Amino acid sequence: MANAAGLTAPTPRPAARTALASLRHRDFRLLLGGQLVSSAGDQMQSIGLAWHVYVLTNSPLQLGLLGLFRAVPFMLFSLLGGALADSVDRKRLLILTQSSQMLLTSGLVAATATGHVTVWLLYLVTFLGGAASAFDSPARQAIIPNLVPREELAGATTLLTLLRRTAMIVGPGIGGLVIGRFGLSWNYFGNALSFLAVVAAVLVLGPVPQMAATSGRNWERLTAGLHFARKEPLVIVPMLMDFLTRSCGSTNTLLPIFARNVFFVGAEGLGVLSASMSAGALAAGLVLGSVRQVKHPLVLMIVAYAAEGVFFAALGFSRGFALALAALFLKGVANIIGEVLRLTVMQLKTPDEVRGRVTALSGIFDVGGPQIGGLESGVVADFIGPVAAAITGGLASATLAIAFGFTPGLRERLLETSDKLTQGPPALVS
Repeated sequence: MANAAGLTAPTPRPAARTALASLRHRDFRLLLGGQLVSSAGDQMQSIGLAWHVYVLTNSPLQLGLLGLFRAVPFMLFSLLGGALADSVDRKRLLILTQSSQMLLTSGLVAATATGHVTVWLLYLVTFLGGAASAFDSPARQAIIPNLVPREELAGATTLLTLLRRTAMIVGPGIGGLVIGRFGLSWNYFGNALSFLAVVAAVLVLGPVPQMAATSGRNWERLTAGLHFARKEPLVIVPMLMDFLTRSCGSTNTLLPIFARNVFFVGAEGLGVLSASMSAGALAAGLVLGSVRQVKHPLVLMIVAYAAEGVFFAALGFSRGFALALAALFLKGVANIIGEVLRLTVMQLKTPDEVRGRVTALSGIFDVGGPQIGGLESGVVADFIGPVAAAITGGLASATLAIAFGFTPGLRERLLETSDKLTQGPPALVS
């Protein structure tokens, strides 16, 4: 019998056959609901900041700097955030990080409402928000395995991934409506309120078991996640594969150019293109959540990453708007399958005492890859055009994914069945 992402559970349980089985755990339901509201609020603020910067500057370059101002602090402080997630109470850390972000956003609300906003203030808010996320994200992800049984972890991961995709559709939609009808300050106010959802959920959680981090010098404790990942191929290799394939190009960077200069569909068409990829991810996630068994999940993970690159290239080959929508929908399908399997394997193979630090390391790769890919797509599109940029980036991404299937450490274990992957608690390698 298998859990949500096709990984067979060692102890058969009728209730653990689908992703929805993890919802029977009260504390997981509470945190999931809180994160859905908070993530939608984050997306509202993201679209608001982008609109705000462009209104103030009318500069695509300065608009592009927003991603840099968020990524740099996240990558700088993530290892420290992961170490804290392993050494302090994760519930208290979540309350602190969510409250600090709520105060930061409240300051943005006040500045916007009174007309005292400059582009540099928006960059500062983005930078500080990225730093806070570096401490918040490891704690939020590392606490999940403490709330559900091991055999239901894949289902919980599937639901969390679906949650993020849902927020990426709902948040910008609500944000656009609020900005259009009530203004930017009310949009930011909506995000400030959304942080209360996670704070409230954490406050009413029951006791959360957590293994204490191993002792050692400060630098050793900070880098313990890296040392563990280096010695566990099923953690570091998929992590590197995700980083490098994402570095080959960014759909988010190219879609505005395709909407305006290739398909001539304007801003409304851009929204449809973006929604198509998210819709594919949601549809695949729902199907993935009902799958009972995938015999070789690592093979499927490699295939999904390669397929995502192929469908990215298909966007460039598309000669009509409908074909582009189909390519993006299928890209979203492949994206969520690969992401869910990668995150599930990482969680299963990581011991709780270093889970926060390994999650933080994964977060650095998750954020860094798309940022490099966005820069790469912009530069290539400037030289040879967006169509060629999508084709070359997609084919390079697919080639890299296939090549990773032959890397030492993963090649030997590629055909491991799902029941073997879930056997026994992982041991910390010192």
